[in-house]
Amino acid sequence: MYVEVKLLKGFKKILTYKLSSNLENSKEIPNIKDLIGKIISVPIKNSVQHAIILKTKTNRPAGPFKIRETLDLSLFPEDKLYHKFTNNISKFYFVNQIHFYQRVQNLIYQTDTKKRISPLKKQIIEAKPKETFNVDVKLTTEQQSVVDYVTPGIEKKTYKPVLLHGVTASGKTEVYKTLIIKNFEKLKTTILLHPEVSLSMQFQKLLTKQLPPNIPIFGFHSATKNVEKKEMWKSIIENKPILILGVHLPILLPINNLGLIIVDEEHEKGFLEKKHPKLNSKEISIWRAKFYNIPILLGSATPSINSLYNVKTLNWKLFTLKKRFSGQFPTIKKVPYFDSKPFRA
Repeated sequence: MYVEVKLLKGFKKILTYKLSSNLENSKEIPNIKDLIGKIISVPIKNSVQHAIILKTKTNRPAGPFKIRETLDLSLFPEDKLYHKFTNNISKFYFVNQIHFYQRVQNLIYQTDTKKRISPLKKQIIEAKPKETFNVDVKLTTEQQSVVDYVTPGIEKKTYKPVLLHGVTASGKTEVYKTLIIKNFEKLKTTILLHPEVSLSMQFQKLLTKQLPPNIPIFGFHSATKNVEKKEMWKSIIENKPILILGVHLPILLPINNLGLIIVDEEHEKGFLEKKHPKLNSKEISIWRAKFYNIPILLGSATPSINSLYNVKTLNWKLFTLKKRFSGQFPTIKKVPYFDSKPFRA
């Protein structure tokens, strides 16, 4: 057996290797086509590089050149939809598919190192004081109606796009927390996106205190430390249910047990990347929810025109939270207009 691969770093041309006898005779790979999209180690001169498998062949390519053998498969999440999904969005954004693998390649390289992974999960659990976790929070009728609508989509894996229009301090976060818990109980991972890194970090601190202590919470953005990234990647590979927060990167992760996507402040422009390629994390989230057949909740106090249009044309479900838990609405007064002369110094 032979495979065509493309390196994640360096050389851009497609290379051909002979599949190692260990992999070719492996019982863990019943179908050779299952190798497509997986990450494998290959020898390049005197070094070892990671590459993505693009194609498999049974016959040796013509030519007098010597074909080297591949090495072992790299640890990579068993997300069977990831390769097809990234292929679809690469066509929309006119970006090479390997770009999405390159965004997570540092995680792949970290997995192969022999350094001991810090027990961050234990640190996160210990950082959650039990007295701050309140299981007696009772949802309002408006909040409960959102949870009741989304929950069956989590249980039965159904694409359900929901727009949550909640005024400031109306309790959108309580809805998020309840759905995250229900998704975790089904052993599924949740992605929670925010338009800014600072907002994501703020939410991580808040949810660390308010969610049950058995839910691992990870940030994945520019301010995330390597030790946290390693532990997150390890949890994803082991198919553990976790909560991942961020702006752009979380939605590009291969996650086999993804069960729910939440996009907070969905009207913000921060979900559009500033550098090329200008990927829109909100758009990709919606496509991924549909492709993976899972519910997605988009919350905002001022929903975008696009989302409101989708409510009317694409049958998105709209829920509204009108009551505030704290603070009063601003008082609006009509002020008479006086046609005074312009001031002159």
